Amino acid sequence: MTNSVKCAAYGVAVLGVLMAACMSAASRVERVDPNTEVDLSGYWNDTDANMVAKAMIKDCVVRPWSATFKQDKGRQPVVRVYPVRNRSSEHVDYRFFTKQLEQELMNSGVSKIVADRVEAADNRAERDEQAKHASAETKKSHKRETGSDFVLNGWVVTQNDAADGQEVRAYVVTLELSNTETNEKVWMKVHKIKKVVQRSSIAP
Repeated sequence: MTNSVKCAAYGVAVLGVLMAACMSAASRVERVDPNTEVDLSGYWNDTDANMVAKAMIKDCVVRPWSATFKQDKGRQPVVRVYPVRNRSSEHVDYRFFTKQLEQELMNSGVSKIVADRVEAADNRAERDEQAKHASAETKKSHKRETGSDFVLNGWVVTQNDAADGQEVRAYVVTLELSNTETNEKVWMKVHKIKKVVQRSSIAP
């Protein structure tokens, strides 16, 4: 066998070993129910967002602010949900969490929801476009927006501690509902999550 043939055969063998190693190390993907509680790292995730949103809005809608407003005004209150502010020490997808809160509040049926400021700006731009290009029969007018009666604000902070291979990750979520006209706070809640994470040690 010539040297060139030997080199070619060796190269094929090495390539085969590498391919086998890659195949054995390939990731395995398993589809699970989206409602399954999964927590791999101990950091804030979609499960936390879902659980906190449900718990806090469940408390919010049973408080007297909505019934009192409806009795006084003869209609449902209108709420604008502001983006939740992330004041924690880690990444929190505030957009996802905010939409979970908005969804829970809307589905409760105790109030109407209007678009947040960014969404409202997009809608106004759409009406500007319609004023230029849409027919008179279909274009939408300005100054017909529904004003909010209440504004929902919130933020997330973290308080963490670690020692001896253990880490405590504590999340404190605060929500406040305020009267848009008077700035009076009509509801407030603080929700806490605490996780103990065991960090495995790898021997050198």
